[in-house]
Amino acid sequence: MDKLKEAIDLFNEVSFMATELFHKKGSAYDVFKEVSPQQVGLIKILSLYGASSPGHLAIVQQVHKSAISNRLKKLHEKGWVEWVDSEGDKRTKLVQITENGEEILKQAEEAIYDRFCGLFEHIKDEDVEAFIRIFTDVKEQLKKGEKEN
Repeated sequence: MDKLKEAIDLFNEVSFMATELFHKKGSAYDVFKEVSPQQVGLIKILSLYGASSPGHLAIVQQVHKSAISNRLKKLHEKGWVEWVDSEGDKRTKLVQITENGEEILKQAEEAIYDRFCGLFEHIKDEDVEAFIRIFTDVKEQLKKGEKEN
C-alpha cells in the first residue's frame, strides 16, 4: 500500500509540475493567445466525455460552477461549444464541443505535444509502452469504480 501511495503522490506531483511548466512557456504558442489552458482543459473534457452538464464539468475541473460558467460563456462566444437539450430531461441543458472546438483543441494539443515530447525524448520506447499499459489499467479500474457508485 505504501508503494501505491507513493505512485499516486508522484503522479500528482508530475501533473502539477507539468502544468506549471506549460503555463510558464505555453504562451509562446500562437494558439494560447486565443484560448487559455483552462479552456483547453474544459474542451478536452467535452471531447472525452461528450455532452456534459456544467455541474459535471465543475467537478472534473475541480473548480466552482461560476468558473465553469465564465469559461463556457467565453467558449460559446468563440463558437467552440454549444448548448443542447438533454435527451432525458428537456429542461436540462448540456454543453458539447463543436467542430471549431475540436479544431482549436487539436491545435492546442499539438502545441502541448511539441512542448513536452522534446523533454521526454530520452525515455525508452519500452518505458513508454509500460506507462501506456499501466495507465490503461488504471483507467479501467477507475471506470469500474465509477460504475459501482
